[in-house]
Amino acid sequence: MLHGDNYNQQNMLMKTNIESVALPRGLARKREIKVAPWKYETIDILIRTQAVELTEKQQAAIIRKISRARRYAPRALRVRVQLQKVHPYRSAHQFRAQMHYEIPGNDLFAEHSAAEPVAAINRVIEKIRGQLRRRKTAQLARRVRELRAQAHSLTRQI
Repeated sequence: MLHGDNYNQQNMLMKTNIESVALPRGLARKREIKVAPWKYETIDILIRTQAVELTEKQQAAIIRKISRARRYAPRALRVRVQLQKVHPYRSAHQFRAQMHYEIPGNDLFAEHSAAEPVAAINRVIEKIRGQLRRRKTAQLARRVRELRAQAHSLTRQI
């Protein structure tokens, strides 16, 4: 059997989690919850700096904050973060952070300048999170609108 065939068979199966559910009379039974396999995939986070040094702790904080935004786009492919020092002297726009969030469909992009590198990155993450939230809300509204239209057309046929 080819590696690709085996790999596809394994990934096509839904992974299941078993949890115990309490019944009203105190009886417990096991219930299987199906979990989509793409939720276990990791996202690539690429952090690139130019004339700026980030500590391991700062990099971990950036990765943690980006990972929190993944709930709005779980199928995201890659996140590219670029941090650069724009001006050699102290100013309100000394550091610029850019983020490119690659998702199926149109990618998202945000940019912000600040006096501190971490402040610039935090603001960019907030901007991307807002864009992702608006995108997901629009998708859910579109889905509800389509279901209502289908229900309305069915009631007219009756």
